[in-house]
Amino acid sequence: MKKFVYFITLLISKLQKLIGGGTSFPGKVALRLKPDLLSQFKLPATRIFVSGTNGKTSISNYLAAIFDQAGYSVCHNTAGANLKQGIVTTFINHANSKLEIKSDALVIEIDEITMIPVFSELDPSNLLLTNLFTDQIDRMGDKWQLARKLSRELPAGLNLYLNGDDPVLVWLAEQIKPQKVVYFGLDPATISQETNPQIEKCPYCDSELAYNVRYYESLGRFSCSCGFAAPKLDYVATEIDLFGQTFLLEDQLYQMPYAQLYLVYNMLAAAVFAKETGIADQLISNVLAKQESAVGRFEFLEFNEHEAWLNLVKNPAGINQALDYLKRELKIAEQNKQKTNLMLAFNNLPADGLDFSWLDQANFELLQSGSLAAIYLCGTLQKQVLELLVKKGISAEKILLVDDISESIAKMKTSNLPSYFLTNFTMLKSIRENILKA
Repeated sequence: MKKFVYFITLLISKLQKLIGGGTSFPGKVALRLKPDLLSQFKLPATRIFVSGTNGKTSISNYLAAIFDQAGYSVCHNTAGANLKQGIVTTFINHANSKLEIKSDALVIEIDEITMIPVFSELDPSNLLLTNLFTDQIDRMGDKWQLARKLSRELPAGLNLYLNGDDPVLVWLAEQIKPQKVVYFGLDPATISQETNPQIEKCPYCDSELAYNVRYYESLGRFSCSCGFAAPKLDYVATEIDLFGQTFLLEDQLYQMPYAQLYLVYNMLAAAVFAKETGIADQLISNVLAKQESAVGRFEFLEFNEHEAWLNLVKNPAGINQALDYLKRELKIAEQNKQKTNLMLAFNNLPADGLDFSWLDQANFELLQSGSLAAIYLCGTLQKQVLELLVKKGISAEKILLVDDISESIAKMKTSNLPSYFLTNFTMLKSIRENILKA
């Protein structure tokens, strides 16, 4: 039965590639035929599962590229199919008929809640967690509800690679009895960014956490009177220069493709695990310097006289980092007496999460700028976003509700103004395709 399922799934997967289908369907068929299939695979000794709210796609892509450059053959769910069926498809495509994964290294991006059923069937060995923020509330609950669920369900004995600036992850590590914990984070003497932070409560005593320095969302160097505190970091990004787009890890310089603090965390996380497996610092740095953004992640696309900036956001942490970037861009535009356009494209379909209350935490007041010529709103949440913008002091006169996305993007292109696009998951493909064809 095992071999039959393997060959059937492999055939479906190859047909899917020919016709341009998705990467999850073959795995879905395989699991229907053999529900315990995941437990039958033999995994390579060098393996890492990457999860967390933000950054997991980029980090897993970075690690796959590093291992490839270091001479490893790599099994990686490149398309980002991070649910159980997508992972099964990836395994099938890299395994022989005995379900032995033939690659030297396994790099798997995995959805946060999907860790529970997957890790009950296989030994992940190494788990890298980027952060836990509130995201898709109707599916996962808030970040602490998710953390408590994971604390009950994740296996003991893991080797954890964690963002030590995240109180949720630090608490989680204290609950699950890992074999090893490696903490990474930022040098508090180098950078401090957070404005208008939300109150963060201690998971042990419910007191307000005190921050010596706070970067964004809940990330920073925290402590509580009950003794809960940010741990000593094993790896620290120092000399962070967002203007020059560089930072140091130990004595190695890393060059960032763009100036965002979350990118320091992403690159740092990948570098830490690669270093822990013995890969040379210079090779890691060289590979990371050449990495391009994943589709829709801080992506620049040819548009008019200016490149269009496209960014996927799906939670308060992500959108506020994006809005902070836009604030800086709008300030430069004002100084240059340049007008700009912005499109906000948000749905609340099941794949996005039906609960859109996360938008209430967006710092839309950062868009108060005379350089914004127009703000185009599209998607099922356009009216709700309109209300939020007006509430945050944005003039309703410059806000346009969009029915025809293609026509509006074409209009933005012919304006020859710098254009920015923020979108959530189900709007991303449509917005990106229309930017490219405009």
